[in-house]
Amino acid sequence: MKHFNIFILLIFLTSCSNDKNTLSNYSNFSKEFNTQKVEYPNKEFSINLPINWEFEVPYIENDKDILGLFASSKPNAKGFQNVLLIKKYKGDNGNKDLKSEFNFLLKQIQNHSQITEIVDSGSTTIFNQEAYFFHTKTASENNGNLEIINFLINSNETGVYYNLTASTTQTDRFNIEMANLIHSLKTFKILK
Repeated sequence: MKHFNIFILLIFLTSCSNDKNTLSNYSNFSKEFNTQKVEYPNKEFSINLPINWEFEVPYIENDKDILGLFASSKPNAKGFQNVLLIKKYKGDNGNKDLKSEFNFLLKQIQNHSQITEIVDSGSTTIFNQEAYFFHTKTASENNGNLEIINFLINSNETGVYYNLTASTTQTDRFNIEMANLIHSLKTFKILK
């Protein structure tokens, strides 16, 4: 019976590969994979990354970033990688609460030229605290067609937030890869 259930799940995933999947689908898909626990050097946070992934700390993209971690899989046959990014940053425009920061970023995403579709966005209960998410698709010559899920959560400082990002290309293993990324992000813990 167990093998039959796995077979049905695989048929479902294959048949839905071109349909919109929701954050809930990815969160509830159970997949076992080997992980390695990584703590940020200053013990700010920890996360379980897929084993054998490369990661870079600190990872700073701009002057609003306080700290960050960039992790990626080995490139697939076409050179594409799965990516997890964690950033702690100062909010824009003096936003002092998470919902205001979410609304500000949603407007930016809606006007971003490389975003081809906002699949879904809103509040979520994926973490044990208030959180918001953006689920978007982009088209890029260098990175293929990407699907990206960002989570926005509070840090322990007013006006400072964490942005947790999962990104993968739309390949035949897309649903499994995104589910794995979401499960990895669900292990994120603020330690300080």
